[in-house]
Amino acid sequence: MKVEISAPGKIFLSGEYFALDGGLATILSTKQRVNVVIDENSGPNNIFYTSAKSKSFPFTVDDEFRIKWIENDPKEYGSFIKHAIKQMEIRPLNSSFFIDSSKLYHDNKKIGIGSSAAISSALVKAINTYFDLQYNRSNIIDMSIELHKINQDNRGSGLDVISSIADCDLIECDKMATKQKTWTAITWPNSLFISGVITNQSSSTSQMLERYQKGKILNEEFFKTVFSDAKEILKELSFAWQLEDTNLIISFMEEYNMLIHLLNEKFDLQIFSREHQFLMQIAKQLGIFYKPSGAGGGDLGIVLSNDKEKFTQFFLKLTDSNFRPINLR
Repeated sequence: MKVEISAPGKIFLSGEYFALDGGLATILSTKQRVNVVIDENSGPNNIFYTSAKSKSFPFTVDDEFRIKWIENDPKEYGSFIKHAIKQMEIRPLNSSFFIDSSKLYHDNKKIGIGSSAAISSALVKAINTYFDLQYNRSNIIDMSIELHKINQDNRGSGLDVISSIADCDLIECDKMATKQKTWTAITWPNSLFISGVITNQSSSTSQMLERYQKGKILNEEFFKTVFSDAKEILKELSFAWQLEDTNLIISFMEEYNMLIHLLNEKFDLQIFSREHQFLMQIAKQLGIFYKPSGAGGGDLGIVLSNDKEKFTQFFLKLTDSNFRPINLR
C-alpha cells in the first residue's frame, strides 16, 4: 500500500515573536508544500530518501525502535524519520520513506517558510495511515508538535505545526491552539495582494529566538509595555481581517511592524538586514507594505498592498539579482 501526504509551508504575517508569550498570530499556509510518501520495497532493508541530499539511505529498526543506518548516516537530514519511528513506536520492514521538501528550497538554501513544521505534520500523518495506528486529530497534532520540538531543540510556539495541520490558507491562533486544537480560518480579501521576496542573506531563527528570550530577561519592564501594546494592535488587526478591510489590515500591520522595530533595536535581534532595509525603502516610496517574514531576519520578506499597480511597480524595481519574487498563494 502506497501512502502520500502533503503539508504546506507557512509564514507568520504577524505575531511571530509575541506568540511565544500568548499573543495572537496570523499565519499563511503557502502554496509551497512538503510531500511525504511511504511505500513497500523488495528489501532487504528500509529506505529513507530526502530531497535535501538527493540521496537514499538504507536502514533497519531494532526492537527498541532505534534506527541503524546500513551505509551512510544522513545525520540531521535523517532526524525527522529517526525521531518519528522512535516516538510512534513502529518497526518498518522493507518500507521506503520519501521526504520531498524541494519546493521550500531555493539554490540549495531554505526559503524560510516553515519546512520543519510541514515535514513533521506530513510525516506523522503518513505513518499513521500507512501503519494503521488510528490516531485521531488530537493525537496527530500532539505528535507533530512533539516531533517538531525535538527537531527544533524545543524552541518555538508550535503554531507553525498548527498551520500545517489546518492547511486552510490563512489562520489566526495563539498558544492555546496547541492544547485546545482550535484555530480560526480567515478569508483572504480579493483586493489584497501578497508576494514573497527571497533575499540573498541567510539567517538563523534559533539564534534570533535566543536573543529574544535573553532580551525579555534583561529588559523586563520594556517588554511588558511593548507586549501590552502588541496585544492591542493584534486584536485590532484581527478585527480588520474579519471585516476584510484591506486599508485597516495594512495600517495595523504597519503599527505592528513598528513594535517589531522597537524589539529589534532593544534586543539586538538583527531582524532587519541591509537587504530588508533596502526593500522597505522601495516599498515606502511606493506607499505599500513590506516586512521580513516570521522570526527570521534574512531569507524571506513579504509585500502587501491593495493597489495592484503599486504592487507591480515594486517588483519592476527589483533588478538586483539578490532578490527573487516568489508567489506564496
